[in-house]
Amino acid sequence: MSETSSEARADGVMEDIAALTALLDREVAAIGSGDLSGVAARLDEKSRLGARLEAQTAWIEAALGQGDEAASKLRDSLADLSVLIARDAAMLERMRETTASVARDLERLRARHGLGGLYGANGHRNPKDTLSRAPMDKSV
Repeated sequence: MSETSSEARADGVMEDIAALTALLDREVAAIGSGDLSGVAARLDEKSRLGARLEAQTAWIEAALGQGDEAASKLRDSLADLSVLIARDAAMLERMRETTASVARDLERLRARHGLGGLYGANGHRNPKDTLSRAPMDKSV
């Protein structure tokens, strides 16, 4: 591979890393501010950039083994990217857990207030009411 071709490849990898880093920065900021509509919109771009970097894995590994200044810059960029990926994944996981929790709560409330919940089809309280008082021991 010629020197110019190798430099162009290095520039392309660094541009992809920078683009993915910027994209993740924007996504983390959007999630933090509650703007969740952009998360799904960024998915295609994230996937595309991730696939491009993954396709360059062999070249990246070889470049990291060089031990020169370019390898050091690449290592630093990948470390920054790794931190952002971990932060983004943690935030997305918390969003998933919160959404699942809200869905469970809504389902519980729907079941409670539906025909199988507090009141039966006839309008009277259900005998298996969850709010009924526990029996009191009056033998004292």
